[in-house]
Amino acid sequence: MLSYLLDAFSGPAAPFLYALLVILGFSIAVLIERVYTLLGARVDAAAVFTRVEAALKAGSTPELGKTPLENVIAAGLAQADPELGWEAMQAAAVDAEQRIRQRIPYLASVASISTMVGLFGTVYGLIRAFAAMGGVAAAERAARLSEGSSTAMAATAFGLFVAIPALAAHSVLDSQARSMLAAIEATAGRVHVLRRGLAR
Repeated sequence: MLSYLLDAFSGPAAPFLYALLVILGFSIAVLIERVYTLLGARVDAAAVFTRVEAALKAGSTPELGKTPLENVIAAGLAQADPELGWEAMQAAAVDAEQRIRQRIPYLASVASISTMVGLFGTVYGLIRAFAAMGGVAAAERAARLSEGSSTAMAATAFGLFVAIPALAAHSVLDSQARSMLAAIEATAGRVHVLRRGLAR
């Protein structure tokens, strides 16, 4: 299979395969960047809340890092009024969501575009195959049919080779992003309730 696709890079399917290769490179770059960013943004929400709770009950300011969750909490704690702090956390949560979800949708787009490029190559190969049905010698007709079918199959196969991992990566990263955003929302709510209780 691999040798077949490599050989196709020197045939009529080459323009489509090189286009798909560029798309593949782009998707790998996005995947690496997003994995690196999300790993750096991960933090134990329960541990952060415990630290914040202990500091607030002691009347001190908790030490927070630079993860999206901690940035949201820090924005809330910067306001003396718990209600204003809640509004500040909501605004900061929008920025955190943008940071976490950034570029993840590109992977879904890569899956769609690579499938379409592969389909375009398939149609092109079929056109070449059917064009061979005209008034040419039998031997040449067989060669053209084979070439057109090979072009169609190579474009389809490589398009799916690019699309399927991109779609899987999008699903995994989107799930991780949703989990992180849920943790941010829940922790911010707990901090708000804690501050309101302490303010009474």
